[in-house]
Amino acid sequence: TFVEPSAQTAFVCSGPFASASTMIVRLLLLLVVSCEAVRSTRRAVIGGGAAAAVASSPIRRAGAFDNAIPEYASYVDKAKRRGTPPKDLGVLKRTINEQSIDADPVTFSGLRGCDGKPNCFSTTGDSLLEDRILTGVDTLISPWRPPADDPAPFKTLASAVKEYKPGQSFIDGGGFAVVKETDSYLYVQFEALKKGYIDDVEFAMAGGREQGIQVRSSSRVGQTDFGVNAIRLNAIAASLRAKGWAIDEITPKTHQDYFYAADDARDQTFDKDRRKGTEMENGRMDRPAIG
Repeated sequence: TFVEPSAQTAFVCSGPFASASTMIVRLLLLLVVSCEAVRSTRRAVIGGGAAAAVASSPIRRAGAFDNAIPEYASYVDKAKRRGTPPKDLGVLKRTINEQSIDADPVTFSGLRGCDGKPNCFSTTGDSLLEDRILTGVDTLISPWRPPADDPAPFKTLASAVKEYKPGQSFIDGGGFAVVKETDSYLYVQFEALKKGYIDDVEFAMAGGREQGIQVRSSSRVGQTDFGVNAIRLNAIAASLRAKGWAIDEITPKTHQDYFYAADDARDQTFDKDRRKGTEMENGRMDRPAIG
């Protein structure tokens, strides 16, 4: 920064060193002017670049995925609870049976497991049911197995996911979007209609096709998901079964505690839309009388 000359500087400039001092001062002034010109140029370039970036960015409704159902417009301005995705999504080193007494620990590359809450399903989990229920409800599902005659099973899976219809069975009205897709990994986010809850859904072919496709579908917030993750996975699985895939359906027989928690939440919620399409739409749960 240029500093105003002091009295000492004025004396030197008027003395025997006037010529040399004048030359030095001129050089300093030139340097200051040059520096300021560089700063101005940088500000113009950066500002122009930022403006261009904003101008070229796609504009869409806040929080809405492009395939949200029309009813989403009624809730677009409402407060949303999207939550925060886990930091360890993706295919990473996982270990199961770490706390088991009767099963040996196994380490492999795969998707994240669940934490025991009835709002998640995953193909990663402890081998024994007695170990899985120590942390909550059983949320383990089997890998999805493609038919032997499918030359590109992961592409078939990705296509089935992208053909999913938001709003089916009264869920995922906020639509969905593919966040990441490779030849062996697919990460999709699904949004609830009213409160904007985001569920993280992943598929991975971490081993050979004989090991099947790993799957994980989980809510970010809340204790229960009102059955949403089961409905979503069953819908995608049904379209793949029609193509010869072997996929176990998620039912009250396979995951009794999960469905009980979902029904209990539907029964007690003030949001009657949560009961649409279920047995409780026109009736409520039978509860034992107290007292």
